[in-house]
Amino acid sequence: MLSLLRLLTRLMEALVAVPVMGLRFVTDWLVFNPRLGPLRYVATAAIGYLAFALVLVYVVAPLRGVIGHLYMADKIRYDAERWVATAIYDAQGSFVGTFDARLDSLRDVNYTDAAIEVGGYTANPDHKSIPVREVPEHYWQCLVYHEDRYLGGPLNPYGIDLVGVLKIPYSTVRRSLALRRPSLGVGGSTLPMQFARVIYNTPPSAGEGGIAKLSRKLREWWLAPVIYHELTLGGDKTPLKQWAANHLWLAQRTGGTSLHGVETASRIVFGKEAKDLTIAEQYVLASAVNKPIMLLPGSERVNAVRLDRWRSIAEVRARTCAERLIKDEAVKKEVVFELVQLAGGPPDPKVKPRLAAALEQYAPTLARRAQASPEIRANALLPAARFGLREEMKQAYGFGWRDYVRGVTTTFDVVENLSFSEKVKAELGKLDHALAGKIDPGFTLDPAKVASGAVRSPDVVLVAANARGEIVRYYEAGQTAPYFGSSQARDADTGLYVPEREGRRIASTGKMIAAIAIGNQMRDTGNTLYTDTDAPARGLDTCEHGGGKTGSRTAVTAFACSLNNPIMTRTAHAGQDSVRRIIDGLGFNMPPANADGEGTPPSTAAVLGLISGSPRRVHQMAGVVLAALIGQGNRIVKLPTLVRRYDYTQRPDAESAAHDARAGVVPNKLIRRGAHGFIRTALSAPLCYQAHGTSMGTLKSLSNWCAARRGDLRLHFAKTGTQVTLDRNATVDALVAGGLQFANGAAYSYVLVVGTGNEPWGRSIHGAQVAPLVDLLLQDLAADAKRHPRPDLLPPKPAPARSVVSDARPAPGANGRIIVTPPVPKGGVRALPVAERTRVFDAN
Repeated sequence: MLSLLRLLTRLMEALVAVPVMGLRFVTDWLVFNPRLGPLRYVATAAIGYLAFALVLVYVVAPLRGVIGHLYMADKIRYDAERWVATAIYDAQGSFVGTFDARLDSLRDVNYTDAAIEVGGYTANPDHKSIPVREVPEHYWQCLVYHEDRYLGGPLNPYGIDLVGVLKIPYSTVRRSLALRRPSLGVGGSTLPMQFARVIYNTPPSAGEGGIAKLSRKLREWWLAPVIYHELTLGGDKTPLKQWAANHLWLAQRTGGTSLHGVETASRIVFGKEAKDLTIAEQYVLASAVNKPIMLLPGSERVNAVRLDRWRSIAEVRARTCAERLIKDEAVKKEVVFELVQLAGGPPDPKVKPRLAAALEQYAPTLARRAQASPEIRANALLPAARFGLREEMKQAYGFGWRDYVRGVTTTFDVVENLSFSEKVKAELGKLDHALAGKIDPGFTLDPAKVASGAVRSPDVVLVAANARGEIVRYYEAGQTAPYFGSSQARDADTGLYVPEREGRRIASTGKMIAAIAIGNQMRDTGNTLYTDTDAPARGLDTCEHGGGKTGSRTAVTAFACSLNNPIMTRTAHAGQDSVRRIIDGLGFNMPPANADGEGTPPSTAAVLGLISGSPRRVHQMAGVVLAALIGQGNRIVKLPTLVRRYDYTQRPDAESAAHDARAGVVPNKLIRRGAHGFIRTALSAPLCYQAHGTSMGTLKSLSNWCAARRGDLRLHFAKTGTQVTLDRNATVDALVAGGLQFANGAAYSYVLVVGTGNEPWGRSIHGAQVAPLVDLLLQDLAADAKRHPRPDLLPPKPAPARSVVSDARPAPGANGRIIVTPPVPKGGVRALPVAERTRVFDAN
């Protein structure tokens, strides 16, 4: 026991004595040794700097990492979140691009070139990178080899590299001698230091002076340990690898946009996802850190630099990784051979040929830049739909949708929709000219005039969806995505849409609800007479009204001409409870009660269109009617969607966390099967009704789209609506909603809204006046139907009559009928279905 105590005592003495002896050696033999002369000052500086480096790496860095993490962790996580981009793919699976910064950040978005103050927060300029799902392992190995090979080891335990710090004096002397002037040298920036640099946008610059460089280096040393601690909590380095794959600058458009992250760079540089990169391609991207690949050719001098840099990346840095990191000689040989092939010339940006052609045709001024910039590319190819996509994701997840979604696939073909959008713009220009006398001076329908900024456009929403509820054509004017609801119905704190707050009235499209309520009673036909107390003295079969007399109008006339009085009276007889059930079932809001607490009867609210809902909700109503009429009433009809598929993040609750923004309706629960005939007749009337050989319906300008007059249509119904102020001629909204099915089974629902939702923009402009936009849409849908037939949506064909050959003589039956009984087939007895056992034919 005494021996052990004696040993411990000597060890403690040694622990105290060794530092004292070291300090005595430094002071007696170096610092205060006169025999060294002026060299003692150099020795003192060197020892002091060594002590500084040791304390920085082994004392300050760990303490700073642990303490800084306590109050900086949330800020660092949020600052990194702002850089995460969301990829966009079209229905063909082509990579379209990414949302730009102003659409893809939670708050304090900054798309300028300098840091800005937002309240008490500094928002640094944003870059955007698509997060990788799995970090390419060879990319990580090559990156660490080049940029931070001592990461996590004894020389770099906490984000600051001892060798890099000690290198600064040497590089300072070397640079100063080379430049013949004092110049501060550089030390190896670790990966955490580079993360701090890229997250807070503080890269080195060519004109950076010594003081600025020192200041930047100190900031990086201050932040790097905190970042390293945050990314390696619990010993798990996965977040560290993900940051290395997501945030580093790997390529740039010549003269412009930079590309950050492996996923984004691999799509543009190699035209593939990061998971599909070869080993050689992973090495190339890892070797491009701090020497980004230059995309697109430029001047002769730029091209020379571009080629030289590419060869340095592929032939030198990437090849070094292959030779040092690959142990298998066969694999090494294969990778080196691929690198030699890659080094032949710098790559051009990879774009699908059909997307490249669309850019050249529809956005020629942006085409070149869009090839190398996923943000510019998405802006050019999705001028309106990107706002709708973002709004739909916000309605599902709120402002934090990037936590759940890393990519989204659209329901429509981008090129086809872009072509359609250009046609709509041209038609809007024609409509603006035709309605010039009716449009208020502060408004225009012509997109070209809106660009000048002198006037503004009302909301123009023109959307069509297929039978699955997938939007196939989407056009909106502006950037507020009004199709998805009014701004006042969107919660400013969460970003979620609150349907109960929606105040946009649906006008006379609400008569679809009246048609359902009346049809559900299964008593009316198109010829049923309705009492009209405001009928004309003559012409009851026309759209004339306002005569102040009482007369009888047929149901088909009333719905064709959108006559409020007779339809409202008949709908009231259908029962207020049944009408209210349909209104609630379709997700519309009743108008608020008046000051006395009295509410509007549901029948009145529906027929007059006083109920409210987003254009998307009106579109869903048309889809519900369509599904019922084509025999799909037993399936759920959800709100139409722009999203065919989400590429979720790795959060386990990514899919389940979505709010029920697409709540569905089962048509058969609202519409009785026996009601189909009346609904079809009543809602086809605006297109098809004629009196005295003349089309009379509110959509008579689209009478050529009446299914009864076309061989390529099985069904087409539509309803117009006009929302006004107390001044019945002051147009707030003009609407058209409907659905159609082509002879090949392809079926579509659609909605058109032109208006503001709250203020007049024109005089006496109704749904019929903007119907040319619907005609344009229908032409496009006819072409789409040919490319996408749906025979499964057609009613089953009746079984063909079986031809029976028999020697039996027909026996006369009762009432002159002839009964034919088929004989037993040769080879045995077979059981025939009841319908085939005896066929009865009329012999008269």
